[in-house]
Amino acid sequence: MMNQRKKKTKLSKFINNNLRLSACLVFALVIFIGVALTYYFMPILLNYGPGTINTTFDKDVSGGLTYFAQFALVYLAITLIGMIFILRQTRDLKDLKKLRDEAYINTHSKEKLDALILKCITLPQKLFFIISLVPAIAITCVFLFLGFTSFADAKVILVITIISLLGASLAYIFLKSIFKSVLTVIGNTEMPTKSRFSLTISSTIQIASIVLVCVIYTFLLMQSTNMDDKSSILHRHYTAEVESLIRNNNPQTLEELHSTLLQIEFISDVDSAFILDQNNQPLYNKESISDFFIKYAQELAINNDNTIYDYYGTEAQGVLIPVTIGNENVKVVVHYDLSNKLLSDTLGNLVIIVIYCGVSIYFFATSISREISLVVENLRAISKNSKNIFSSKLYVTSNDELGDLVDAFNDIQGLTTEHVEQIESNQEMLLEKERLASLGQMIGGIAHNMKTPIMSVAGAAEGLTELVGEYVASIDNPTVTKEDHKEIAKDMLDWITKIKTHTSYMSDIITAVKGQASQLAGSEFSSFTLYDLVKKSDILVKHELKHSLVTLETKFDCDPAIMLHGDINNLIQVLVNIISNASQAYNGKPNQKIQLIVDADDKNAYIYVIDNGCGMSQETQDKLFKEMVTTKGKNGTGIGLYMSYSTIKGNFGGDIEFESKENVGTTFKITLPLK
Repeated sequence: MMNQRKKKTKLSKFINNNLRLSACLVFALVIFIGVALTYYFMPILLNYGPGTINTTFDKDVSGGLTYFAQFALVYLAITLIGMIFILRQTRDLKDLKKLRDEAYINTHSKEKLDALILKCITLPQKLFFIISLVPAIAITCVFLFLGFTSFADAKVILVITIISLLGASLAYIFLKSIFKSVLTVIGNTEMPTKSRFSLTISSTIQIASIVLVCVIYTFLLMQSTNMDDKSSILHRHYTAEVESLIRNNNPQTLEELHSTLLQIEFISDVDSAFILDQNNQPLYNKESISDFFIKYAQELAINNDNTIYDYYGTEAQGVLIPVTIGNENVKVVVHYDLSNKLLSDTLGNLVIIVIYCGVSIYFFATSISREISLVVENLRAISKNSKNIFSSKLYVTSNDELGDLVDAFNDIQGLTTEHVEQIESNQEMLLEKERLASLGQMIGGIAHNMKTPIMSVAGAAEGLTELVGEYVASIDNPTVTKEDHKEIAKDMLDWITKIKTHTSYMSDIITAVKGQASQLAGSEFSSFTLYDLVKKSDILVKHELKHSLVTLETKFDCDPAIMLHGDINNLIQVLVNIISNASQAYNGKPNQKIQLIVDADDKNAYIYVIDNGCGMSQETQDKLFKEMVTTKGKNGTGIGLYMSYSTIKGNFGGDIEFESKENVGTTFKITLPLK
């Protein structure tokens, strides 16, 4: 009881104070990790140019918001939306303790509790899909709405996707752990039938997500590394070629310089060159060259080894080559493409690898699920085979942890069989002890109840002997009249009547005792009246009640001839046990009474045993009928009421209820179906 109270207190405190807050904090932490990883890895994976984030340059090209500010806003928006979702989904969990306490007596509360338990199970799954899909879908929609359709935008979406998947996996693990602790405290033993999420699907999605993260990250890292290598080669190539052309052609004007640049043999058709004059203004540039590229060439390239970066994530860079034309110091800018067909082919291969891994993971998860399902099916088959439930064992079908599980279960089955045999042996000993106690009580009652009628019969025999002698002496006595003979005969008949009365009483005692003696050996089903039940019970407890100075008051509020069907001796034993406990509840206090009231309606007969004794403590009441509990110390086994409850429930399909209050008394109510 103490452990249960502590558990309930822990549950209440955990649910009311920590659960929703913990779920929100875990979500916020996971999103923070995801955003932080994205913040760190995006410039690396997408080849952001040095000086393009969290600088004045960043503000100018990003509408006034720095890289950090953009991520902060995204983090706050996602966190706020996610927390609102979690709080809305868990708003009923604050009533979980109350519903748990009411679920045992209220069907509506049980249904609400089941719905909340289901929510605790499914909420981590829902958040997994939300976190893994919504950010990537949202950023895709934003890019499409703004008209961004370049490969750079696709790479941004890929980065968001891998971080979302990683964050979703972390959120799923931590949130499931939080809600699992709640479910453990609740102690629910029934699996919800709705929204079942199979182990195969769950495992496939989880593992495939990690594989997809690794594949996408590998591809982006390869692409980034390839861009760096190719940029370095093109940087040196175009620098050398421009310098060689200028030396050979020796241009003196900007127009001549432009004509010289037209002689460059570009590696790609989309490569181009233009001039930045001494005022850093572009001359002869193509419209395809972005403002971002020009701005970077004007402001940042000179401090970055003359390397020019195009817009965030774009597969294009450039080189800045200072040139002196006459008295003017100008710059030649070559813009070159860094895309690689090999990487496109690699992407296709990676897609094939992802599909292959997904299928392989699915079949792997299916094989594990089948192994577990086989164990479950065997366990259910064992549970249905009630006769051999403890001797049945599972077949080992694998040499891994699942095989260890089956092997451990078989070991437990062996131990359980031994324990059940020991319990049955101990139970037989307890039953035998209770039978001997009942037999001893019965013999004491027989000795006392038979003593009085036997002495009465002996006295009657002595009286009859004297009357016989008197009658014999009067046969030849002339003074004895006819009336005297009649008087002697009348006295004989009186003694004979007394003998009949006492022998009938002894017959009733013997019949009742014989029934109880046979009850110790077996059961005998028959029909009997309520009157027979009360009469035989009264006979068997008369001696104990007289010894305890307690009287039994019987009262019929219904027809005593109402018939019941079953083993009357079992029912007598139940009544005797309850009446005996009631007499002992007075603790030797004399001149007390016990009420035995019998009532009935169309469906049931009701037997009430009422005393005004010491009553039972709350601890005893909580254990009554559930355990073999006794308040008699070493003088009791506690099996009496435990067996009585089993007898009424199992043999008669009835029920026993009680009300008790310490120092006030106890009332037992036995309900017996009439049909």
